[in-house]
Amino acid sequence: MGRPRQFDESALLDAATELFWSQGFEQTSVEDVSRATGIGNGSIYAAYRSKRGLFLAAFERYCEGRARLVREVVTSAPGSAQAAVRALFEAIIDDCVSQPDRRGCLMLNSIAQLGSRLPEVISIGNRTTADMERSVAERLRRAAEESGAELDAPTLAAYSATVVMTAQGLIQLSRLGTPLGRLREIAEVSSRSLSEAWNAPVADRAR
Repeated sequence: MGRPRQFDESALLDAATELFWSQGFEQTSVEDVSRATGIGNGSIYAAYRSKRGLFLAAFERYCEGRARLVREVVTSAPGSAQAAVRALFEAIIDDCVSQPDRRGCLMLNSIAQLGSRLPEVISIGNRTTADMERSVAERLRRAAEESGAELDAPTLAAYSATVVMTAQGLIQLSRLGTPLGRLREIAEVSSRSLSEAWNAPVADRAR
């Protein structure tokens, strides 16, 4: 058994996440994290072995938080499937506009910038997206049961993937500087379109 870490790992990973997110992987060093946290380089290297190891630990923790956000929002949102989806889109938009310089999502940014060099980024991103889709699917399944809608597993999976893809699209649009009002319009149209498809006869959905 390894020696227990003599520092607050959550605080360290929070600081590392902030630095990697704001400065980028290449521009952030272990020394930067050490200065920001007061934790010695030796302790950081002993725990994570390299800057890559530190980044991946911070990245995975961040992605777990994003999946948890989606799960908590859709699970706690009352009412219809449309209401739950709209609540998710609104939560995503609020989070986007609260970020400094609308810097986007560390997961999506890292997949684009580092995916070809760090295969772990792709695998963590895929796992996180799948977790998000499962949370949305479970909420939509519950709404379908409550409303008496007929929804088979492939259709439910397609709806869930569409919701998550739209949420990720809103993040990217925010990063491009799309005005808040426009983001909310897109969220409204997208959630309403889902509701219209949801309420369509089964035969129409299959076309």
